[in-house]
Amino acid sequence: MSSEALTFITIPKDEWTLFKTTQQELIAFINEMKQKGTGGLVVNHITAKEFMAAVKIGRTKFDKLVNTSRIKVIKKKQKIYVPVSEVNRYFIDPSIK
Repeated sequence: MSSEALTFITIPKDEWTLFKTTQQELIAFINEMKQKGTGGLVVNHITAKEFMAAVKIGRTKFDKLVNTSRIKVIKKKQKIYVPVSEVNRYFIDPSIK
């Protein structure tokens, strides 16, 4: 024990039980979020802008990759989405230049 004085507080048993239960629920929730790795949200597609920022290319280069079918895209109305897996493939596939 340290030389500091100990302080004791009195809490009703019901409140203490609720406190412990809530703490256990929070710990379980945090562990679940850690396992999911993305805050609970699984992202499979990113926008074209996000892809270009991730791989550090401009719109001209992006359009060239799309037009030559070097990267896969999904068009939804007027938006262009890229599967997240294409970011990694951009760096490891030697056919993408």
